[in-house]
Amino acid sequence: MQIRSSLKKKSMVALGLYLATFIAIIGSVTYYVVESPVRDKLQQNLDLRTQLLSALITEPFNSSKGFVDGLVGLAQAHSHGDDVTPLCKSMLAASDDMIVSAGIWPEPYSLDSNKLLNSYFFNKADDGKIDQIFSYNNPKNVPYHQESWYIAAANQARGDVEWSGVYIDPYTHVRMITASSPYYDDGTFAGVVTVDLSLEELLGFIKNHAEEYDLGIVLRDKFNQVLISYNFNLVEGIYISNNQFGDFGWQVDVVNSKSLVSDEVFRQVMSIEGGIVPLLLLCVMAGYYLLNRYLISPITTIAAKIDGSRAGDIIDVDYSSDDEIGHLIKTFNEKTIYLEAEKVKAQASTNAKTAFLATLSHEIRTPMNGVLGTAQILLKTPLNIEQEKHLKSLYESGDHMMTLLNEILDYSKIEQGRLDLDETRFPLDSIIGSINSIYYTLSSEKGLQFKVYSEVPSGRWYFSDKARLRQILFNLLNNAVKFTARGFVEVYFKEVVEDDNTYLRIKVRDTGIGISREAQKRIFKPFEQAESSTTRRFGGTGLGLAIVKKIAQLMNGSITVSSEEGIGTSFIVQLKILPCQPGKIETLPHKKQDYSGLKVLIVEDNRTNTVIMETFMSSKGFVCKSVENGERAIQAIVAEHFDLVLMDNHMPVMDGVESTTAIRALLGDVSSILIFGCTADVFKETRERLLGAGVDYIIAKPIDERELDDALFRYSNKLYQYHETKISKEDKHD
Repeated sequence: MQIRSSLKKKSMVALGLYLATFIAIIGSVTYYVVESPVRDKLQQNLDLRTQLLSALITEPFNSSKGFVDGLVGLAQAHSHGDDVTPLCKSMLAASDDMIVSAGIWPEPYSLDSNKLLNSYFFNKADDGKIDQIFSYNNPKNVPYHQESWYIAAANQARGDVEWSGVYIDPYTHVRMITASSPYYDDGTFAGVVTVDLSLEELLGFIKNHAEEYDLGIVLRDKFNQVLISYNFNLVEGIYISNNQFGDFGWQVDVVNSKSLVSDEVFRQVMSIEGGIVPLLLLCVMAGYYLLNRYLISPITTIAAKIDGSRAGDIIDVDYSSDDEIGHLIKTFNEKTIYLEAEKVKAQASTNAKTAFLATLSHEIRTPMNGVLGTAQILLKTPLNIEQEKHLKSLYESGDHMMTLLNEILDYSKIEQGRLDLDETRFPLDSIIGSINSIYYTLSSEKGLQFKVYSEVPSGRWYFSDKARLRQILFNLLNNAVKFTARGFVEVYFKEVVEDDNTYLRIKVRDTGIGISREAQKRIFKPFEQAESSTTRRFGGTGLGLAIVKKIAQLMNGSITVSSEEGIGTSFIVQLKILPCQPGKIETLPHKKQDYSGLKVLIVEDNRTNTVIMETFMSSKGFVCKSVENGERAIQAIVAEHFDLVLMDNHMPVMDGVESTTAIRALLGDVSSILIFGCTADVFKETRERLLGAGVDYIIAKPIDERELDDALFRYSNKLYQYHETKISKEDKHD
């Protein structure tokens, strides 16, 4: 439709009124919105700077206090004067530069009843040497126990430190401060220790700090004596931040020497803007009316209509203007009608895709059962080296094709929300052992180091989906081995607890080709790989990491990646998991069994699959008979005795579900015959129907002979149920 009256022009008129009023109130906004918070912020920053400066000044004093405590300990431990001199020298030599001298001043006659003064006072020379000063022990001088610093400390409790005022040392002419603390011998006052600190470096630091941050500073000691004053210029109304700190009672006053605020300027702004406020209010009201009339009201009406409508309804609004809002209403209604039609098509497409994937799975798995089954059979026959090499290549290619098919089916289930978790109890050690046995060999073949590190408590069992956990690990490890040419592949397991929930954290690290930062953003998307060349070089569907991410999310977890090209890649998966009590580990045989004398009925409509299953079963000692549909299977079971039925699902006349249901409904012991479902349809619904009909176990096509052996062993009791003398599992081993 043609837009004659533009909503943009209407909004520009309203905006022009708003801008005019905005210019008029800049001065007021500056005062009310800008000046006040800026002033507060400057004051807060100045207070924080003052506190920081106080902390920086206090820090070396606290360190010196620790030195005093150490000296007190030394004096108390060697109260009789033994070994004091070398220990004092050693301590003073190791102290920081601020400490220039230290002494132990015993109470008169405490060390020697004939000697009034017996102090240990040491001075740190400029060259770092420690000199002992004996002049304080001369009785002709003023006795040290009559000095003010001694008397002040003697009246303090154990552990207290008394700080002197700042004074200028008569010999070095350096400003100093003395820390004094009493020490005791068996609870009796025994003397005083002192530490003298030079303040020159500290005061220089304060001046540099003030220079760097444009501060004016006045520092006073506890007697209000000014120690340093730098750039401290006071003007009317300036904000002064002050802080008294430390056991020594110093005080610092700080001003901001450059960031000043002139209240007089803003008072003038307020006097001018005071007359504009009424006009400002009128303009705002007029602007609001225009915006509400032509913009806000129509939009709110549309929003209300949408809120009250059902999915697929159009907007029925009486709006006559041919502007953008009118265009929006019409276009929205047209899009709604179009989207409803597309929704119906999409649902039909989804249903068709599901049916297609089910058919695709069955139709590919059926011939692949012939390919892989025949390969397994031929590998057990005498072959020359070249034939065995080609046959293994054939089997591995077919197995890789099945892996790709399974990835596509898994992602299809994820898209439809049909991927479910099958939670059971299992030991983590079984998974660690599994990946060790598989990937240690694969890594060794490529010349890689493979290591597994576990911080999980030994013997830990979890209640979770073991198969999906294995799938995550196998996908990540397959990638790690595939993309690593040299170096190592490592796996780390760790159990963490967050917010009363237990998580299993898995880290897979390699020294492979790495992933660029740009590619890391898309590797978890379906059908995406790091680079287009990756698919050509290494193959794959690009679904592995997308599936891992979806499974991790389904298990209330997450996956992250960190990588650098040419260095390697690290994936971290965190899964919510439930620790549980250990259960019984089912051990399966590693050798084939001899089932001589047992009869198996193979129900299969595909001749190639029949031949393969007959070959598998005959090699294990079974006597085989085959029929092509479920109806004939029932007739055969009624007519003669069988110990096992291998039941296909999709067959003409009567399928596997119908046939199994009929067998379980037969009278007598024959209804409990062992039935294995052998189907190329791996969708959950098919498995549930087969199990619901009475199938004991399902073996997916293509049949893996190792899985078949495990299933026969697992159900050996039911397999031998019709034999009076059952063969024990021990006797069945080769």
